[in-house]
Amino acid sequence: MRPTHEFKPDEYLVTHFVNPGQTGIRLDTFLKERYRKRSREQIKRAIDAGSILIQRTQGPHVSVGRLKASTQLIGGDEVLVVSERKPEPEVCFDYRIVFEDEVLLVIDKPSNLPVHPAGRYFFNTLLIHLRTHGHSINKLKAEAEYFLPHRIDKETSGVLVLTKDKEVCAHIVRQFAERTTSKHYLALVHGTPPKDFSIDAPLKRSTNSIIELKMMTAPEDQGGQNAFTAFRTLETRGKYSLVECFPKTGRQHQIRIHLEIAGHPIVGDKLYGLPEEEAARYYERKHQTPEALARLILPR
Repeated sequence: MRPTHEFKPDEYLVTHFVNPGQTGIRLDTFLKERYRKRSREQIKRAIDAGSILIQRTQGPHVSVGRLKASTQLIGGDEVLVVSERKPEPEVCFDYRIVFEDEVLLVIDKPSNLPVHPAGRYFFNTLLIHLRTHGHSINKLKAEAEYFLPHRIDKETSGVLVLTKDKEVCAHIVRQFAERTTSKHYLALVHGTPPKDFSIDAPLKRSTNSIIELKMMTAPEDQGGQNAFTAFRTLETRGKYSLVECFPKTGRQHQIRIHLEIAGHPIVGDKLYGLPEEEAARYYERKHQTPEALARLILPR
């Protein structure tokens, strides 16, 4: 039996599994590794408040009672975190399964659907929707059946490959790293780019942006990761062009920031197509007026 907890309508339970090699680790240390943005004091308060539970699976299933930050875990334990479900922006769950077998799941992902939890999105993401489809949210398992060898941005539509096996996921990751597979995207951009061009600019998380998720260019000796994208202009009509994008690496926001560097940002891109102060306002719903959205040309 699981430890008992009286669930409120807006609460759910996330399960983390303790590996045999983690036997002896403190409870607060284990949680800190998984909730890096939480301070140790916040984690301690959650433990003291009874929001952390443990199901001990070694031998008879016995719930570990009164917990402390210093409680030691053993391999096989299930650490259960009671979390509060918060309102999330609406997304589009109209995805289509293109292919599925025993180890692969290939999905045609629509725009306005985050792939994995980040920022304001948790339940309204593809990965959590797949994990919880047909199940109660208060039985959510953090280590579920699907693994991501690659990702595409929330506002990007396209084919996404997931695996049901960690080894298969690692194999596909190696294929991407060794460039034995190729990826290409279509983007509508401002202006008239050259017929063929490329951008070679290392990227890292921005250290001076007021927007947490934004990336920036940086030399590799300052933490930048190599990033290279080739482009081909397919058609130009008036102020806009259709561009085919061939990323040779897979950094976050790579195509978007490389097109901004080229002087041809993606039409409707709030993050890399506008001055930062104006872009930040679009992340606050009260500023998403019809007039403001119209300035994006194609609101994303």
